[in-house]
Amino acid sequence: MAHKTKILLLIKSLGLGGAERLLVDSIPYLDRDRYDYAVAYCVPWKATLAPAILAAGVPVTCLAPGTPRQAGSSQVTPARSLAAAALLPPVAARLAALQRRERYALIHADLPVAGVLGRAVGRWMRVPVVYTEHNLQERYHPLARALNRATLPWTDQVWAVSAEAAASLRRACGPRTPRLAVLPNGVPVEQVRAEAAGAATLRAELGIDPAHRVVGTLAVFRTQKRLVDWIEVAGAVARRRADVTFVLVGDGPEMPAVRAAVAAQGLQERVRLTGFRADGRRYLGVMDLFLLTSEFEGMPVALLEAMALGKAVVATAVGGVGEVVEDGRNGRLTAPGATAQTAAIICDLLADAAQRRRLGEAAAVTVETHHHIRRRVAALEAGYAWLTEGRQT
Repeated sequence: MAHKTKILLLIKSLGLGGAERLLVDSIPYLDRDRYDYAVAYCVPWKATLAPAILAAGVPVTCLAPGTPRQAGSSQVTPARSLAAAALLPPVAARLAALQRRERYALIHADLPVAGVLGRAVGRWMRVPVVYTEHNLQERYHPLARALNRATLPWTDQVWAVSAEAAASLRRACGPRTPRLAVLPNGVPVEQVRAEAAGAATLRAELGIDPAHRVVGTLAVFRTQKRLVDWIEVAGAVARRRADVTFVLVGDGPEMPAVRAAVAAQGLQERVRLTGFRADGRRYLGVMDLFLLTSEFEGMPVALLEAMALGKAVVATAVGGVGEVVEDGRNGRLTAPGATAQTAAIICDLLADAAQRRRLGEAAAVTVETHHHIRRRVAALEAGYAWLTEGRQT
């Protein structure tokens, strides 16, 4: 058997965020004949996706002391933030010990915490490090932003999920910016479609009137998603149309605010709050229209999944969203906080099945052509080859 190059995929957590989902979705497309992959993560109370990775035959290491725990909620609290900060020194030590033992040829880190740790260990132990940036530097905590900026020049290759994220890195690092390229997010199109099957059964489970259209979203309930705006849009649509049900899939620290907004709008009978669902793609299959009201984004995976399913999408033109959605061609774009305009666009689409179908079909082609996850994996592995083989020859 030919020698395989050992790659460590390093990430802060294995909860259900977009970066974590990308990691899991990439596994079936990895070249396992050429590369020997392993995963390591830092935060023990976010381990939801660890069993899926292990089931795929990829070893998983929790770098934090103690036993990994799968918490019922992914909410960030002050106590957890302090606990996460306290974990950094022992996690760094354990990462160094893991590198000494396994001798990975390359470390690929996602997001700032893993990026800082990976770069520090890689620089000390002379291991190439690559990094994926999913957000704008301005959106991070000042300490995370400062550490990311200080250590980024130690990176051998940086991939940003959008042109805006790449520009933010260049602003932060200036002439010290390392080798940088844009590599958009992707989704496993066929898997997404398979998991979204069975919409009629799920509609019945949710108690949705067969004659109703469904406007929905799938998200971690964080402030950046502006879900109170989402509910305000739903209220405006509901006052104009009695045949629409609204479905929000997810959980997080904004859930109390969302519940309060639903009550304030009098939408208790029209809104379905499913809570956290591991089978979120199944719920996307129920939706006639996907609505994203975020204040900022990198390149949201749920948006790409909805587009892969041929859903009409209405989204705020933030982050990488405008690099995927072209207003009027494969979706509709609005501005953050423009709830009245957004509600009007949704009502227009709900009244025009042909327009929804046209936008949805174009959205599906966009994702199939430019955002299939196999394209992303192929680009990553070409980068790995250059760093571990090509530039040394």
